[in-house]
Amino acid sequence: MEMAGLMMGVKLALRYTRDHPEITQIVFYVDNSAVARAIFDPKPCPGQLYAAKFHHRMTKFLNTDKTHAIEVAWCPSHCNIKGNDRADELAKEATQLAWNAPIGTSRAFALR
Repeated sequence: MEMAGLMMGVKLALRYTRDHPEITQIVFYVDNSAVARAIFDPKPCPGQLYAAKFHHRMTKFLNTDKTHAIEVAWCPSHCNIKGNDRADELAKEATQLAWNAPIGTSRAFALR
């Protein structure tokens, strides 16, 4: 689940920026356009809780300094883009970690 990967990615990125305050911009690349759109969509959907956590953490980072910026950008998959295959592997690992994460579940997941 790429939504879980984004949520965990923002957590790690923000932890890194605390130790490196010179970093003011974070860019997340997603090879799934539906995930890139859903991360900002408040309606119930699979991964809704991950999107809410991602949004909360993003907002906190953006509100701490007016020079901070975050971008979520789409990139094509399976086009030999450096790091994209590794990102897919990490997203799959994040899915496994997410099952053990103490953040509950979404309404959509509970209904399924």
